Amino acid sequence: MRQLAMSGKGGVRIAYLADGQLIEWRTQETGGHVSAGDLYYGRIADVKPGIQSAFVDIGCGQNAYLYVDDTLPVTSGGKDKASISERVQAGQYVICQVIKEGSELKAPKISLKISLQGRYLVYLPLEEGLSLSRKIDEPKERQRLEQIISPLFGSKEGAIVRTEAAGVDGEDLARELAYLRKRWEGVCQQAEAKKSPGRLGSDLDVVEAALREALAEGLDEVVVEDAATYQQVKAALAVFASDAQNLLRKYTGKEPLFDALGVEAKLKRALQREVPLANGGYLVIDRTEAMTVIDVNTGSFTGGGGQQREQAVTATNLEAAKEIARQLRLRDIGGIIIVDFIDMKEPANKEKVLAMLKKELARDRVPATVHGMTALGLVELTRKRVRASLAERLTEPCAACEGRGRVLRADESIHRLQNELAALARSQQAEAAVVELSARLFPLVDDGAAAENNWPLRVFKREEPRLAPDSYRITYAGSAAEAKRLSENNRNMT
Repeated sequence: MRQLAMSGKGGVRIAYLADGQLIEWRTQETGGHVSAGDLYYGRIADVKPGIQSAFVDIGCGQNAYLYVDDTLPVTSGGKDKASISERVQAGQYVICQVIKEGSELKAPKISLKISLQGRYLVYLPLEEGLSLSRKIDEPKERQRLEQIISPLFGSKEGAIVRTEAAGVDGEDLARELAYLRKRWEGVCQQAEAKKSPGRLGSDLDVVEAALREALAEGLDEVVVEDAATYQQVKAALAVFASDAQNLLRKYTGKEPLFDALGVEAKLKRALQREVPLANGGYLVIDRTEAMTVIDVNTGSFTGGGGQQREQAVTATNLEAAKEIARQLRLRDIGGIIIVDFIDMKEPANKEKVLAMLKKELARDRVPATVHGMTALGLVELTRKRVRASLAERLTEPCAACEGRGRVLRADESIHRLQNELAALARSQQAEAAVVELSARLFPLVDDGAAAENNWPLRVFKREEPRLAPDSYRITYAGSAAEAKRLSENNRNMT
């Protein structure tokens, strides 16, 4: 069973589930997160002819990146390709669309070539021409669609006919085109009224996108928690998916919808490093700046029943291939991905695993390409980066470990503290020190410790829970009497 679960509390949140498994997680936060597909009213902040790019203020605190190929064409005097400085100028205001979300280190990427997605059509309000999906391969059907749609367009507008349009009657196509035109008119009106850069459109955009994409894959139920979002979904279905209105259901349970469906617990697991497999094996997913690395392990699965090792390994790798495709989509992992499957000896088994991986990745709307297996048995693949990863959307760098994810061993931290105190004893002739210690290090230092415990001077300690696990802070170094007095004052204050 395929479900789309929605809640509008604290911003629109959407979970796409298949047979109880979380497949995708979408949000439209009220805090101004820049999402792929969003429309913005922006101002060209800077033009860089050297890299054929411009940077655009879209009102989100970080200038977006615009490449020359994503600008609208102009007459270029016969040149093959216009310069970015011929297409946009600093200070110019534009309507733009996010085509790739930003990350912690990269700015969002935008385009001036606007596309409004419908169930059957992708409306291009600023580009002339009509093209049909290659998957519509029946010549008579292609001809029928062209004859229906071509007369509906004026000059300087166009569309892409999606695969789902095959067999759809002309009235439904015309109705959707009229709806998309009306949306574009609303966007233009918002832009005219704006006095500064900012987002255009509404939270309904993410609702429509989720509905459209889920219907294309196959959907059994749309369950909505709050009344306002329910009415939005109902109105959206009436416009572009009237045949699916019977799938809509208002949730009336006592506990929150996402708790009832176990979505919160599934999201928590999606942030973890290890992913268990149904047969007892597991994956380990590690992200680096350059790529994501996935390791496949047999875990507790040994094959059983007298199976040979090759069969057991192949079974684990096949199960892993399915789960890897699901995790890449759920976690929104893009870029270069390296998978270390368990070593297999037979070429036929290697091909079987690669075929399974390609088959499962083909279910994902985001394009992914498997580039084959290296001499070391590592599978290389790439997945288009459209949105920020799930981890980037749900978490932020840890202030305690500064994004390292690891801390110093306790004995190493104590050793560093001793060296620092020894330097103070030599340079300042300090007799004693007052030291704040993390909760992890506090029990490892004796209060009043001195030379008999291998300390270079007398130490008075104080616990500071706000410090990182491997951190300490020397607040005073000097005479023993003053250090003792400060330590006693601290105790009295606490």
